[in-house]
Amino acid sequence: MSNELISIFRKDVVMPDDEAAYILSYFKEQHFKRNVTLLHAGEVAHELFFVTEGTLHQFYIDEAGNERTCNFTFENEFVTDLESFSKKTVSPSSIKTLTPATTLTISCSDLVPLMRESRAMADFFYILIERIAAASIRRTKALLSSTPEKQFLDLLEEKPEIMQRVPQRYIAQYLGIAPESLSRIRKRMIPAKKP
Repeated sequence: MSNELISIFRKDVVMPDDEAAYILSYFKEQHFKRNVTLLHAGEVAHELFFVTEGTLHQFYIDEAGNERTCNFTFENEFVTDLESFSKKTVSPSSIKTLTPATTLTISCSDLVPLMRESRAMADFFYILIERIAAASIRRTKALLSSTPEKQFLDLLEEKPEIMQRVPQRYIAQYLGIAPESLSRIRKRMIPAKKP
């Protein structure tokens, strides 16, 4: 599992074996059952999770008390509430396991000195922040200017396995539509398999 993390790092930065081993020593493997909350809204996000197995669901509760999905995380992806993690402010969002999950986890208190000691880790983390920021901008633009059908197609392109791994109500929340509307979109856009 740690090899997957190093492979992700090496897609963006040069990381010799000895440095990779040192960086990995800061990550701890954690196993979670289904429906375990890794981060509660109202708490500070002290950890960054790299998912090696399973599906995570990030959401917040709006002013009307409705749950709103903002992210899904699958294998070989990172997740935290970035603003809370970096600024030590309380997180507006929660992160929960939708399936049993395994993560490689690093705390902020370990990541900061590690970035000072390892140029590769510092460079990778800044690239990761840029990617998360760019994805957030794309998501905002899609919500403001794309039809639900276009958003659904983009989501399927980005995460092809999502319909098999995530309950439909969460996907509908993510798209900002009712579950019934998502069912209609699916029927129109995904042809039924012939027996």
